[in-house]
Amino acid sequence: MQRLLRNGKPAALVYFRDGDGKRRKMIRTGRTYAEAERNLTKALKERLTPTFEILTRESTLGALAAHWMDDIKREEKAIATVVRYASTIRSHVEPSAELRLHECSVPRLQRLVNGVADKSGPGAARMLIVVLNGMFSLAVRHGALDTSPATMLKGPPRRRKEVVAPTLDEIHLLRELLSAHDRRESSRGLVIRDLGDIGDILIATGARIGEVLALRWRDVDLGNRTVTIRATIIRSPGQGAIIQERPKTDSSTRRLKLPTFALEVLTRRRLDAYCDLVFPASGGAVRWPENIRTQWALAVRGTELEWMTPTSCRKAVATYLEAAEDIEAASEQLGHSSSRITSRFYVPQKIDRSDFSMRLDALGGSASAS
Repeated sequence: MQRLLRNGKPAALVYFRDGDGKRRKMIRTGRTYAEAERNLTKALKERLTPTFEILTRESTLGALAAHWMDDIKREEKAIATVVRYASTIRSHVEPSAELRLHECSVPRLQRLVNGVADKSGPGAARMLIVVLNGMFSLAVRHGALDTSPATMLKGPPRRRKEVVAPTLDEIHLLRELLSAHDRRESSRGLVIRDLGDIGDILIATGARIGEVLALRWRDVDLGNRTVTIRATIIRSPGQGAIIQERPKTDSSTRRLKLPTFALEVLTRRRLDAYCDLVFPASGGAVRWPENIRTQWALAVRGTELEWMTPTSCRKAVATYLEAAEDIEAASEQLGHSSSRITSRFYVPQKIDRSDFSMRLDALGGSASAS
């Protein structure tokens, strides 16, 4: 910084490298040289301080989160995904929003993840790691950090739950229970009684409950015996239950052939249809899956199938197709991107192994051979 006179007033001058990489000069005056230098310093800070659209190592964690959410929305992610990310940020990132990015060390972030695991559970902690990885990847792309501390974070261990799928006999009993529930009298006036129909489509397709409730008649081709899964039901803030015009994943979009019992259900419903939805609520509104789950629980309560939920139908379809065809057939029907997902979460693990007992007799020598 140089001192000089400008128009007879004390002034301070400096050459600086601007945001576009070009070298420029700046001059500020004052009543004294000290004041001129203070004025110059203030002007430089205003000129060189990044806007909210630019991330630096001095940016806050809150600013990074906001910038990342803007990016996510521009990517046209599924509404349910955006809502879940926003909820994670609101609950678990915002309490530490004033941290500077250069202060976000691996140990510090790991303590944050561990705290969320203890307070909100392992699922919330794993989702936080997903969000932090996305946020800090953005920080690296903007040159705010050289490396992402989030890549080193360790989430709670995943404990594989035993997959329990209904047998064919249990599926047949389930259909009877759902139909019996539809025939019950209700004291609540006009109540839609079509749990049996919904159950049949779940069993016939292996679709998710949200996918079935999002079906519209344009998705059904009775002539070719097909149904196209192309949407799902989500809860949108301020709107309630709405149809999201894309299912859970890209691989979930699929056209399925219908078995005869499902074709009969849809043919009968088509004759009585009064709106575009195959399974509408009263007045043609969208139905929320949780309401179906509540009715379902009532239908199986006090029976040997009390453990079953709509997802059990999906597991039954996967297990039956895996046994009748192979795991790839089950994965294709369920709309999974990989058969590993189907095998891990929808088909019970086989514990029976091939019979090698005759071969192993040789290890017993003459004693077992005699």
